[in-house]
Amino acid sequence: MNAFVIIAPVFAILILGYGLGRTNLFPENGDKALITFVWYIAIPALLFRAMATNPTPNSAELILIAGYYSAVFTVYFISTLIMGYVFKGPMDERASFAFSCCFANGMFIGLPIIESMYGHQGVRLLLILLSVHSFSLITTSTLIVETSRQGAGALHKVAGTTMFSLVKNPIIIALAVGISWAGLALPFPEFLDRMTSFPAAAAAPCGLFAAGMSLSKVKIAGDVKQAITGSLIKIIVLPMAVYGSTKYLYGLPDVWVGVATMLAAMPSGIIAYSFAVEYNAAPRRSASIVILSTSFAALSLSALINILH
Repeated sequence: MNAFVIIAPVFAILILGYGLGRTNLFPENGDKALITFVWYIAIPALLFRAMATNPTPNSAELILIAGYYSAVFTVYFISTLIMGYVFKGPMDERASFAFSCCFANGMFIGLPIIESMYGHQGVRLLLILLSVHSFSLITTSTLIVETSRQGAGALHKVAGTTMFSLVKNPIIIALAVGISWAGLALPFPEFLDRMTSFPAAAAAPCGLFAAGMSLSKVKIAGDVKQAITGSLIKIIVLPMAVYGSTKYLYGLPDVWVGVATMLAAMPSGIIAYSFAVEYNAAPRRSASIVILSTSFAALSLSALINILH
């Protein structure tokens, strides 16, 4: 399957959502309703089915997590240095910048692309990587921002709040239930399979459309030089680092390396912008990185697909 066949449908749905999001066809905050459905229903159903109907993650798959995130946090650290020493940003903006450089749109854009490239096995590996994606990056960035503003005394409070929020996270709940189901070797009856297959199938198209609608409300404004730098780190430097780590440092199989590299090459996710807005840590720059990296990704992902294949 060539790159155009894989990429074109994904970005067509994304562009459709972007275009219709700029009209009055949908009610205000319609994108949030779609994202809520995808986040709380569709993706948990997909994650539960993938984990419950397969063997529990083995030690090799845990090594995949180590290979991916050792590269991610190396780039995260480098990104904070670039924002601090090149662009002279304060510590909270360094964390926000690094978050935008490393947080991949793995569910909405990554899922349909990786499924087209690597099938069911690729989806399983992607979900294993994504199971700690938000937790690791949001927790790290939150701790840096809060301690920079409140001092080291805020660590205990922030860590407690973060752990409490994880307990309520639908992705974490679905992951835990799915792994437990597989670990206990419980039967997966046909009615449950069919019931979960409907929302699971909607995860990618609804997520893409909702992501496009969300991007239609975001504009490129301010700090363009920093935003371009962040976008290039996201779609070029990070996938190169992940490829080197998983292939040469950890010696993982080619399919595993491909899934990890493709995830790293995905554009910055809208959650990076939401984080910057919540903490008022250069939100316009984060918005610009999301928009620019998504715009660049159509070409960069096409090139990467051809390289990996």
